[in-house]
Amino acid sequence: MRMRRIINYTIFLLILIFYSYANAWDCKTHAYIAQKAGIRIPEAACMPDIIRDENYELLAPMHYHNAAPNTVVTPEYIDKYAVKEVTVNIDGRTIKILLPHQAGVLYWKIVNLYEKMKSLDKTKPDNRLSYEYYLVTIAHYIGDLSQPLHNFPYSDSSASDGKIYIDEGAFNKEYHIKFDEAFDSYIGKPQTEEKLNKALKEIKISNTENLKNEISKIANSAIKIANQCYKEKRMPTEEELIEQISWSVSLLKAVIKSTY
Repeated sequence: MRMRRIINYTIFLLILIFYSYANAWDCKTHAYIAQKAGIRIPEAACMPDIIRDENYELLAPMHYHNAAPNTVVTPEYIDKYAVKEVTVNIDGRTIKILLPHQAGVLYWKIVNLYEKMKSLDKTKPDNRLSYEYYLVTIAHYIGDLSQPLHNFPYSDSSASDGKIYIDEGAFNKEYHIKFDEAFDSYIGKPQTEEKLNKALKEIKISNTENLKNEISKIANSAIKIANQCYKEKRMPTEEELIEQISWSVSLLKAVIKSTY
């Protein structure tokens, strides 16, 4: 009971901090996905955005992957865009850091967290706390995964193939916040709930390869929508939004079943 109180208190404090830093929709959307998947304190899925700002250059790439427009994501593709250990010398000190691929490592990070969750012995109190942290963190990234523009070239940054896509990147930069806000007006509407519940998938995961296959499906769906919206210079439709959100909810439910 004491450990549960500590977990609840810690998450409560972080939620308060988040609301002082972030826009309501961001937290509302991530919390919606977490709540639909059955997470006990769904607002805690907002925490990775707070942590990101502690070291933006190293942590921001966990939230996206700048896939080239013609990308087809596969398990093998996911393995290519990870973090690598590098040694740097700062003020005479030699330290090792984990450096993410410049195109973003969203897909890899989800796999990384899943493997940590699977490996925990949850009979130990400290590991139960670790599991709670990993759970709300992976909930956030699985939410990011279904946002189309988190899987598309951004601004003048290099895409996954090393090229810079000026027009696609400009579209992403102009529309990114609008996409982030797109689902906000649908949350809480009975007809949206009905449509989303019907769109949920039955996903089963028992190992890392299963997870990579499911990540690939969601990423490819997101890339397809991003390309279509870019070509037509438009926002995603209600149907596209519901499809993407339902993917995240379904995958998060499967991850919980596989790791708890």
